[in-house]
Amino acid sequence: MRRSPAGLKILIPEAVSKGLTTRFFGKPLYCFNQLTSTNDLARELARGGASEGTTVLAESQTKGRGRHGRKWVSQEGKSLTFSIVLRPSIPQERFAELTLTAAVGVAKALERHGFHPAIKWPNDLLLSGRKVCGILTEVGPKKDKMTSAILGIGLNLSQSSADFPSDLRSIATSLKIQKGKTPDREVLLQEILSKLEEAYGWVRDGKFLRVLTEWRQRSILNGKQVKVSLGGRSFFAQVLDVDERGGLLVRTDIGTVERLTAGEVETLRLKAPASTRKTKTKGN
Repeated sequence: MRRSPAGLKILIPEAVSKGLTTRFFGKPLYCFNQLTSTNDLARELARGGASEGTTVLAESQTKGRGRHGRKWVSQEGKSLTFSIVLRPSIPQERFAELTLTAAVGVAKALERHGFHPAIKWPNDLLLSGRKVCGILTEVGPKKDKMTSAILGIGLNLSQSSADFPSDLRSIATSLKIQKGKTPDREVLLQEILSKLEEAYGWVRDGKFLRVLTEWRQRSILNGKQVKVSLGGRSFFAQVLDVDERGGLLVRTDIGTVERLTAGEVETLRLKAPASTRKTKTKGN
């Protein structure tokens, strides 16, 4: 076992590999104390010909990012932050499937430990309505005319509320906050890689509908009223479904149906009209 300068147990490839049951995810596995971004290094490795499944993990990141360039905070020993090189035999316009697939894989691993994550399109896993995991899929370099993808995952494990920046404390959570304890990081990483490879195998075999079935069972948005922000415009809509290519189908407030492949979706907390609210009256 190796420990960081702060005294925290850190992951080492040899120990993780011993209990890893995957065929190619996590093989090879590179572990670092700190990187600017695991996605960036995974991209460089992919450019150099790294095989599919090559995984890069960092205990902390100095320039970790989420969607739309947002910062992703990774704290030493308190999270799992890693990226996987993928070489999917699907066209680039279908890469949205990979994000949904990853969400299913991580959810299934967490469920083995008694957690019940919900999925918020397109890339968030929630516990008790707060974000516990983010997923970032980016287009990687080409090799032999096949475009690779870099799948980045950040999972909050043992943070306390005080560990999050003040502007995130009301919307972020960790496994420890939810249950008071966390699974062993080494075991959890092995299980996540295994479930990710299983779900990714469905995509490789042309069975994305199987992923979609699992995804729909955990979706938190179906039927919800939402605010959509997309390309400088915002509108209100009701979520209908996710289609067979990972796009979100919504009915706008003017009755049209739109398919979203990008953008931000915020659930609305609607209050009942005053005339329909129950009021307490005093007896005579």
